[in-house]
Amino acid sequence: MIDACHIHPFSLSNDDTVSNGIALSPTLHRAFDRELIYIPADYKVKVSTVVNDIDSNFTLTQFNEKEIFLPNKESWFPSVESLSWHQENVFIK
Repeated sequence: MIDACHIHPFSLSNDDTVSNGIALSPTLHRAFDRELIYIPADYKVKVSTVVNDIDSNFTLTQFNEKEIFLPNKESWFPSVESLSWHQENVFIK
């Protein structure tokens, strides 16, 4: 399954454009919303240092430094501005 995830929350930005969204699995969507992962301008997932799940069968840390798949059209890429906003205002370092 895939979720459509707002990068800069719609409730704060009223931005429902493609570039303010990212397609994530339900698990990664929840991790993104709960400040456990972010995606910087290089489009590689970063996992918070508070995540300590190495001994788990399914780990968030397995996604650390993994590049996301980007759309074919650059105009549909996740907005670097929105990603930066999420990193600065939401993510737990």
